[in-house]
Amino acid sequence: MHSVIALLNLFFGIAVRTRAHITCGNGSIVRWWGLRGCRSGNVSIGSGSMVKCKIMFDHPGASIKIGDRTSIGASLLVCHTKITIGNDVLISWGVTIVDHDSHSLDWRRRAKDVSDWMAGRKDWEGVSIQPVTIGDRAWIGFGVTILKGVTVGEGAIIGACAVVTKDVPPYAVLVGNPARIIRELS
Repeated sequence: MHSVIALLNLFFGIAVRTRAHITCGNGSIVRWWGLRGCRSGNVSIGSGSMVKCKIMFDHPGASIKIGDRTSIGASLLVCHTKITIGNDVLISWGVTIVDHDSHSLDWRRRAKDVSDWMAGRKDWEGVSIQPVTIGDRAWIGFGVTILKGVTVGEGAIIGACAVVTKDVPPYAVLVGNPARIIRELS
């Protein structure tokens, strides 16, 4: 069974890399079928990383950069403009990172979202979009949600199922919804 999965991953890797803008450093392990929808954006994966997440681009030219020696479990990155993940970062499974609000707060601006999607369109006017940055050596626990505009500082730890809506200082430990600091590491 393991060899069948490895062959499928190899097939998807060839197919994805021939149609998408993906660079991958030496020694990285990538679950390619999670990247099969990346034709409209750019993905850069550093050396010695393990990427097993699904990536979705909501706008052409969007960019996701993943550093060296970083591990991302079965999670979801949703990118309109930019998501940057540093070196030596651990991201567990079930994590969602998104750089936009998806919909306008004004009902009149989002009233046609479903019908537009069905027609292959999306009106981004009135939707808040801000890049997300995860600093080097951060550890993101399972089930965490990181929303638009957040910068997670170097060495920060975010506990399971936290919802992060504000910047995280370096070497802080956060938990909860909304996430709050419970400890600072030296």
